[in-house]
Amino acid sequence: MIVDLFVGTLTRYYSEQWQNSRTRGGADSPFNTPKDPNAVNDPVELQGIVTQWREDASNKLKEHLSEPLAWQEGMLPPYQVGDVGFHGYGGVILLTAYTSTGLLPRPADFQKTWNGDPAFDAMMKEPKKNTLWEIINCSLWLPASFQFGIGMKDPSGQPSRAGSIDVLWKALEHLNESNWKASPEHIAGWRAHTLEETVSFETQTQYGFAVFYDMCKLARDSRSPMKLHY
Repeated sequence: MIVDLFVGTLTRYYSEQWQNSRTRGGADSPFNTPKDPNAVNDPVELQGIVTQWREDASNKLKEHLSEPLAWQEGMLPPYQVGDVGFHGYGGVILLTAYTSTGLLPRPADFQKTWNGDPAFDAMMKEPKKNTLWEIINCSLWLPASFQFGIGMKDPSGQPSRAGSIDVLWKALEHLNESNWKASPEHIAGWRAHTLEETVSFETQTQYGFAVFYDMCKLARDSRSPMKLHY
């Protein structure tokens, strides 16, 4: 299953003018549903839709924001795509679960899914919202500071969960500090791992974490949104 992290403008993301033969294995943009006579594919029109959505989202989140949402939209800003993959994404989910719950022992071997995992199940049964999970479990992260994930509709009108790039970065730093205390250079090297079923759980979590870490840093430095694509 294809799972990517896209960093760039939402105009670019929803225009689909970033995809290639690999990424097109994921879901079609709700704006560009095949054979839909009302499909929107003009970047200028999409930029207007995204800009209005950002204003509406800013109003929705105003009690959580120190200033209105603002970032450069359109097709001119650069973008990046990080291939985290289903199993790399699963590694991040399970890393979050085991770090949050402190449950031991951790798996030794590669994990095909998080369904039925004892740490994941324990995290989901917690009576209060788990802070780390609330931050990681989003499909869109915005360049602003607000706590937890917030349910809202994305620019296409689909139900989504939005989080903060700044808070995600702090969560990733916490995961690193709790598990490895690795340098940025060391983390970057983890992206060279190949995720096969023969690798260890540690390698799986390191790869997924490294993609999240690098892409979040790009989004934070450029003050751009980050979108989970699958």
